[in-house]
Amino acid sequence: MEPRSGTAAGAHRLRPLNQAQPVRLRTDPRSGAPAAVELRGAWRTVARVEEVWRVDDGWWRPHPVQRTYFRLALDDGRALTLYREQADAGAGARTGGGAWWQQRY
Repeated sequence: MEPRSGTAAGAHRLRPLNQAQPVRLRTDPRSGAPAAVELRGAWRTVARVEEVWRVDDGWWRPHPVQRTYFRLALDDGRALTLYREQADAGAGARTGGGAWWQQRY
């Protein structure tokens, strides 16, 4: 802790880090994989899907996490990680089940 920082310590100073942001994208009609993503108002084509993985966690909780992650390489060379919250997940009602999110690391 910093001595005499000028502000009181407390929970009000906590904030989430790397919070996921909603993202618009177009999917491949055959595979359902991301084909293009809108970033800062411009559409970028997905050059390739580098990795796909699934997270199923907290099954014992009222709102378990059920997501499918995609690590993408865009046409401009950028790497991007997106996930889709499963529509049937308990959290889906809270987060817009089936919606796509960008996760920064």
